[in-house]
Amino acid sequence: MGRYQIGCKPYLLALSLGLLLAPPLQAAEWGSLKGQFLYTGKPSRPAQLDISRDQEICGKFSDQIIDESFVIGKNGGLKNVFVYLRESKLDASRIHESFQEMPAEVTIQNKGCIFQPHVAGLWVNKQKLQAVNRDLCAHGFQVKAYRNHSLNQLLPPEAKKLHQFEYGEKLPLRMGCSIHPWQEGWLLALNHPYFSTSDETGQFMIQKLPVGDWEFQLWHEKAGYLVAKDEWKRGRIKLKIAPGNNDLGIIKVTPAMFAGE
Repeated sequence: MGRYQIGCKPYLLALSLGLLLAPPLQAAEWGSLKGQFLYTGKPSRPAQLDISRDQEICGKFSDQIIDESFVIGKNGGLKNVFVYLRESKLDASRIHESFQEMPAEVTIQNKGCIFQPHVAGLWVNKQKLQAVNRDLCAHGFQVKAYRNHSLNQLLPPEAKKLHQFEYGEKLPLRMGCSIHPWQEGWLLALNHPYFSTSDETGQFMIQKLPVGDWEFQLWHEKAGYLVAKDEWKRGRIKLKIAPGNNDLGIIKVTPAMFAGE
């Protein structure tokens, strides 16, 4: 027995050193996905919307009450494209632990008689929707859901409404106001945190994705399913996420992809 113990010591020492020098397992299991949507057409200036109610209050914000359904940045970037993992049941082990630190609430404000922000997303398992009225007039905050109960809440000035979604949705949900018909926004409620929206430069980033073969959804309020390439049927992309950075590069979007263009 003593001879066996002596012979094992070098092996155990080498094994211990190997474990210490090996890179963390987590570093090899996660990757990011990024890209940039660029519009190939000639961008037009967003039109101002008709302020048909509460003009004495909302009229003060006429410069920001514009059609936000199709916003092109200075560099041609398409804003407000939803990009998200198309997965209805994602095992908890495939969600990076850092997402446990996400804020408990996602706030949508009625401010200046528009929704701020215009688009947003939340993880239904960890986050609630907080609707807040920052205006001096009442708003009727609405969210039209498919799998969840729809929301239709009167919000007097400075009122708040906390809402919990039960299920993840497959598509973004329309937000509206029953009092001010020009108000519109979009909310994505998923059962995982792997989503992003493109900024004013057209860029998006989803971080800490689990490595493997996945399908992603592209969606934009003006186009619906955003089919930027022929093989991306119904705006769906099948990708192999590798450890580290995964880059779709520049994604060109043409006028023909958008209704009314």
